[in-house]
Amino acid sequence: ESCAFDLLGAEPVRELKPGEVVVARGKSVESFRLPRVPQPTRCIFEQVYFARPDSEVFGDSVSESRLAMGMQLAREAPAAADIVVPVPDSGLFAALGFSRESGLPLEFGLIRNHYVGR
Repeated sequence: ESCAFDLLGAEPVRELKPGEVVVARGKSVESFRLPRVPQPTRCIFEQVYFARPDSEVFGDSVSESRLAMGMQLAREAPAAADIVVPVPDSGLFAALGFSRESGLPLEFGLIRNHYVGR
């Protein structure tokens, strides 16, 4: 997830490979790989739930991916509804995509308090 590096003002160089560890000390950067490299697999929950929308995961923008998924959902499963209400926070961009594609207005009905624990 790229957002942590964005906050530091770091420029992306490349994505880490499966089983890779990068150690940065001062101006020295070393890369190590596990002896047996696992077969890379992706977890869809990274794109739809875990990652922050201002990040890139697997080389794709999380917000753009969620927006596209919401638009595709509106095409595949149109809703007989008056409004689209997003479920914060991971559902915001998908709901926006659904709203744009369906023509239904986006209205906030659920608000998440970011200042209390779960």
